Amino acid sequence: MSSKWIWPFELLEKLGEGGMGVVYRARYVGNDRIVAIKLLPEEVAKNPTICARFDRELEILTQLRHPNIVHCFGGTTESKQRYYAMELVEGGTLGELLRTKGSFTWDHVVEYGIQMCAALQYAHDKGVIHRDIKPGNFLITKSGKLKLSDFGLATIVAGQRLTTAGKTAGTFLYMAPEQIRGRPPLSNRTDLYALGCVLFELLTGKPPFDAEAPAGVLHKHLKEPPPRVSSQLMNCPPELDRLVNDLLQKDPELRPASAAEVERRLHAILRPSLSQVDPFAHTPAASMIQVTTPTSDDDLATDTVPLPTLAQSRRQWTALILVSLLAGWGWWSAYTASQLAQQYAQTWITAAQAAGPGQIPALERLADLPRLPMEVPELLIATAESTAPSDVRVAALKTLALRPAECQQFVHRLTRLGRDEADVLVRQQAEQTRQVLQSYKAPPSRPLWQWFLGFLGIVSLGAAAYWYRYWYRPGESRATSTQPKAVAAPQLSKAAR
Repeated sequence: MSSKWIWPFELLEKLGEGGMGVVYRARYVGNDRIVAIKLLPEEVAKNPTICARFDRELEILTQLRHPNIVHCFGGTTESKQRYYAMELVEGGTLGELLRTKGSFTWDHVVEYGIQMCAALQYAHDKGVIHRDIKPGNFLITKSGKLKLSDFGLATIVAGQRLTTAGKTAGTFLYMAPEQIRGRPPLSNRTDLYALGCVLFELLTGKPPFDAEAPAGVLHKHLKEPPPRVSSQLMNCPPELDRLVNDLLQKDPELRPASAAEVERRLHAILRPSLSQVDPFAHTPAASMIQVTTPTSDDDLATDTVPLPTLAQSRRQWTALILVSLLAGWGWWSAYTASQLAQQYAQTWITAAQAAGPGQIPALERLADLPRLPMEVPELLIATAESTAPSDVRVAALKTLALRPAECQQFVHRLTRLGRDEADVLVRQQAEQTRQVLQSYKAPPSRPLWQWFLGFLGIVSLGAAAYWYRYWYRPGESRATSTQPKAVAAPQLSKAAR
């Protein structure tokens, strides 16, 4: 099977397909990372409503960064091939797991509900209403973490509506009454109603409202009182039964105010409140002991001296070891980052040298490298002077203009190119790039001795702080009595231990 490409991704296999696109397992050529690509086929992209929903989904996902929401790496909606890349979650969906198990224990459902609420509260705080909360839209990682996905029907509060008034969008089994009527305003409580349907189904194995036809399901959502979980699950905690019933209220005002409130109630169910007072509070051991020292043959004087514990010496060595480990870790991290940066740069250099659809994106990406390898400026000017297509040469010239500090030595070659080149676009871009390079003035750099003095000052301050904290203990070596103290060392050592 030949590979399909959407540069810079190699499509490996199809994972799923739906009305809002096709999902592929893909490899990112930059670092060989395996990701998921959601692609809108060209025949589907002819529908302007679907295109608008896909564009909005990408816009929303790029703004959401939460451990319980699928992570989007970015994509494009500007070409005929609309797609975006996201993290690959390989544990399946909660809906698939529910069909396999039939239902879950109540404590398992509470743990899932806490993760769902965390994702919903974050999205609601960003002004995003999902509008399609259902088990199939929660992905499960191999470690059991839930990740909310599929924001194709999501809407932004105060944003442009893509659903005509009086129309419905969503999944019938989980739609709130106000969503069925298609009359705004929808709110975060619309998602909470769907959350109640999901929790009910996870507990009992079936949705709260079901019928043979979609119209029957919608009628029950609008008119019938919600069933109680406790009528079908005997060991359901009363607090959980009340919470699900509150979420399924027809009037949005009667539902919980936010996902955060639902999460708090779930935490209270999972871990009932316990006494916060510990009657057996730990009392720290005394750090001073009374030692008797002979001052005469028939008299004993009592004096107080600090206990010379072994813990102080251990803290000193522990600090030294930690500092050494931190320094080693910093060096290794810097070395690893340098190697990864070199591999990343070499990948784009190779792509920029190869003719094909990925050459122009690769040339543009070279401008974003934090440190330009030595061979890149020569590659760019050589590409601009070559017989490559006009758009490839223009892309190379634009990248030269974006890195004037590394490319100033090519001013005379750009002058010749702008004078002798037959292609008008290349000639114009060469002249613009030459002007940018000529007008660039490098920022003044600090002398090396200033950097050295700054580094030396930081090291000195750190050494002084360490010495004061772990070695300098004023008064510890001074006797509090003018007479020498005879202290029985073995007894003290044993007491210290």
